[in-house]
Order: sequence, then C-alpha cells, then structure tokens
Amino acid sequence: MNPTDNASFFLIYPPGLEEPALIELKEKYALLEAAVPLNVTMVTSGGIEIECPLHTGLKLNLVLKTPTRILLRLTEFKCRDFPKLYQKVSKFNWANWMLGQTPEVECSSKNSRLFDSRKIEKAIGDGINEFYRHKPVKKKYLDRFAVTEKKNLPKLYFRAEEDLVTLSLDTTGDRLHKRGEKMAAGLAPIRENLASLLLIDLLENAPENSTLIDPMCGSGTFILEAKHFYQMSTERDFAFFHLPVVIEAPALFVHNSLSGKSLVKNAVGFDISPDVIAQAKKNDPEGDFRSEDLMSKTTHEFENPVVIVNPPYGIRVGENINLDFFLRVIRSVKNKFHPSIAGFIIPDEFKIYSNEEWTVKKTRAFKNGGIEVVFYVLAFV
Repeated sequence: MNPTDNASFFLIYPPGLEEPALIELKEKYALLEAAVPLNVTMVTSGGIEIECPLHTGLKLNLVLKTPTRILLRLTEFKCRDFPKLYQKVSKFNWANWMLGQTPEVECSSKNSRLFDSRKIEKAIGDGINEFYRHKPVKKKYLDRFAVTEKKNLPKLYFRAEEDLVTLSLDTTGDRLHKRGEKMAAGLAPIRENLASLLLIDLLENAPENSTLIDPMCGSGTFILEAKHFYQMSTERDFAFFHLPVVIEAPALFVHNSLSGKSLVKNAVGFDISPDVIAQAKKNDPEGDFRSEDLMSKTTHEFENPVVIVNPPYGIRVGENINLDFFLRVIRSVKNKFHPSIAGFIIPDEFKIYSNEEWTVKKTRAFKNGGIEVVFYVLAFV
C-alpha cells in the first residue's frame, strides 16, 4: 500500500462527547491536509469513522488531543468459523503492517459464532505466521523488531458482528491522553483528552482572546491542554512509528508545526493547596499558578474571563458533598472572576437549572473516572 492511498480509520472517543470531537477533527485535519477533503463516513456513540490518505490519518495521532486511540481498518470479510478465519488472515498482505511479530489481539464479538478469544487469537496468530512462511520478513524489519519493546508495537483489533469480521490495527500505542510531558498528577485528575473535549465545548461560546481560569486546577490539566492544544505530540512513542509502510517513507511523517494558533490568549490556575500548586508548576514551569481558596472573598479582573471547574466529588475524595456545595462553587466563580460563561463538571445526581443568576447554555453527559457526570456550560446574567 502506498502511504498516499486512501484508507479508513476509526477514532475512539469517550461516549457522549462526539460533537466537540468532530470540531477538533475537522479543524486539525484541515491544517494537516489541505489538498484532500476529509470524508466522515460514520459518527456513532464512542467513535468517528473517516476516510483520508493513509499518511494523514496516521499523523492525526500527533495532532489530535481528544481521541482515546486511532484504529486503521485493515480488512473486512464474512466469516463463520475458525478455519475460514485462519484462511482469510493467511491470505492478507501483512508486509506493510508487521515487523515479523505475532501481534497481541483485542477481541470483541456480538451475535457471532466467533466468540472464544483464545481460539480467535490462535487462528489469527497461525494465519499471520503462515503468511510469513510464504513471504519471509525483510532482515531490517526483523532487526528492528528485535530491539523494539513489545508494548510499543501495534495491537490487532478483532471485531465480529454476526458474520462480519473487521480487523483493525492500533496506530496509537499508549492511549492518546498520555502526552509524554506531564510529570505530576493531583488527587482526582481529569484525563487530558476529556479536558480538551470540554474546553472545545466551553470555548465555542467564549469571546475572542479569552483568559481561561481554573479555580480548582489541581495539577493543571485544563491549563496545559489549553496552552498545548495546537502543539504536535513529539515527546512519546506511537505504534504507527513501527509500521513498515511508515519506515519506508519517513519524509511523509516528519514533525511539522500545526500553526501559530492558540486556544486562549492567557490561562491562570488557582488551587487552595500550595503543595498542589507546586505540582502544577512542575508540569508547566512557566504557567501562571496561584494558591488561593475559591470560596474566599478576593476578586480578580481578567481580560475576557472564561472559567472551567472540576470540583471534588464525594465519591472521589471521600468528602460529604451535596447540591449546596456545587451551588456555592458556581456563585463563588461568578463573584470572584465575573465571567460571561463558565463550565462545571457535576455528578449527574445533582441537577443545575437556569435561574435569575445564570442560564444553562449547554449540558454534556459523560463518564469521568467511571462516574456519571454532566458538564454544564452556564452563561451568567
């Protein structure tokens, strides 16, 4: 396969956040590939399927901040039994995708006769080894395989739905929320890709040249994501680095800058704990982090302030927290920073409604660390 040929990719996202995910995907894709339009073929709960040039789809790993991982669709076929699975796998051309390894397999089946993961893995492993027997792997790839950590090699994703089998290749490796730059984490951190998704959702309604404020910043995830939103990820390994099709055409995968754009003009983080602020400064030594209690009477004046808050949940930090606590957080944000809009992550058991102080502009339900929550975007009156 030529790296400029069209390919199909499935981008995995946290369910419920596909809308902001699509906003980033379309913008970043346009910055990477102006010549070939993006073809979005499906949007479903937890994922977006696209068609685009192979090299561009692989490079999306470097620029997107919101997916969990990116799968490359390799092949699709009808199959009802394991001998047929073995035959199909052995006939597929693995030369572009493997260094000589038998890949780890992730299995998923729905209403299919192919549901035993051990038998699936064996049929796939035997089929790939049969392919190698007829088409031996080049020595330079075997040498690279010998010095590459297994965890960095791409996994193969097997999905069977009724009689239809889809084989996909993980092009990401470690989940994409691992940027390779953050050193310290707070007590109840939010994953980086979730933070970016919520920032997109919030800033859709924000004034230009906003100052992002996180009054309970912890280790600074929202601040870091806002500042680095248009930076390419160059501090970590990716599974697609170890594909023969990439190794043979390195010029197509060079680390170019995306743009001189920024998500916000300034970003400021506050936290009640000086120790937590010290952690945030480890992650971003040049960041503006300040120790202050959100509930204090101190007020601040920032240019076009926009606030985002991930307050503590009782089930996460062992505190007895009720609706009144979250209402006090909202009012403290309004009185301290005077933002036009603000976003709050609140457990779904507590409901926030429009009133004389604010209007609920948007809600987004999702899971944070397995907890059902709602992201409320409020416009203050």
